[in-house]
Amino acid sequence: MKLKGEYRQKYTVDREAKELVVEVELKQRDGIIGAGKNIWYGVATANGQDMKHKDLPYCVNAEYMAETIGLEIITAWKKRAKEQGKNLRLKHDKRKKK
Repeated sequence: MKLKGEYRQKYTVDREAKELVVEVELKQRDGIIGAGKNIWYGVATANGQDMKHKDLPYCVNAEYMAETIGLEIITAWKKRAKEQGKNLRLKHDKRKKK
C-alpha cells in the first residue's frame, strides 16, 4: 500500500511548454469504521488545485490513483485541444514515488 503518489507529465500546447502534476495522499478515517469498510481515503491535487474523483473515497494505492487521474486529465485535454484546433503534444512521462 502506497500512502503518497505523484504523477508528472510535461506537454506543449501550440509550442508553449507546460506541466501537469497530480499528487495523491491517503489519509485514515477518524472514528469507528463499520465492518468491511475501508479505513483509507484519498486526497488529490492537480497543479495545486483540489481534485474530486469517483474512486478517491476507497482507493488504497496513492501511486496508482495519481497515474489514473493524470491519464484521465490528459485524455480530456487532448480531446478539448483537438476540438479547439490546438496542437497538444506529450513531452515526458515520469512517475515519482514518495
